[in-house]
Amino acid sequence: MDKIAKRTMKETLEEKLGRTTSQLGELNRELAAQMIKLAAQTNDTTPLIQAVEALNKAKTYYKIDTAPKEALIVQCALADTLLKLGQKNRDRAALESSIEAYRRAITLASLVGDETRRQDLKINYKLAQTLTGRHKKTPSLFKVA
Repeated sequence: MDKIAKRTMKETLEEKLGRTTSQLGELNRELAAQMIKLAAQTNDTTPLIQAVEALNKAKTYYKIDTAPKEALIVQCALADTLLKLGQKNRDRAALESSIEAYRRAITLASLVGDETRRQDLKINYKLAQTLTGRHKKTPSLFKVA
């Protein structure tokens, strides 16, 4: 095989790998979405645990330098799912994990310039902190006066 043929073959294999990686990421995102839907329908938290696993797998396929928007979507979904799991099961470890996931999601939102999503994430970040006792609720103005 000459150098040109090897280079062409390598480029073809890299393209196929890129498509496969993208498909695996999408499949894991879809699996997570279906598990979240199932958890809502059955009021069972086991599918939420499976959704977290699928989202963690999906994260490995989306990097900030190659797929920033997809990385943000997955990170947001992971943070939200961990928050739901923590709330439903009163699971402090899940809530702590959601705080870390929200921090990463807020950073990603800043990097991609999605200020609206960043502000929404900060609300849930504060909620997770409040549920763990890290962030004290601000007293109502009517109670202060």
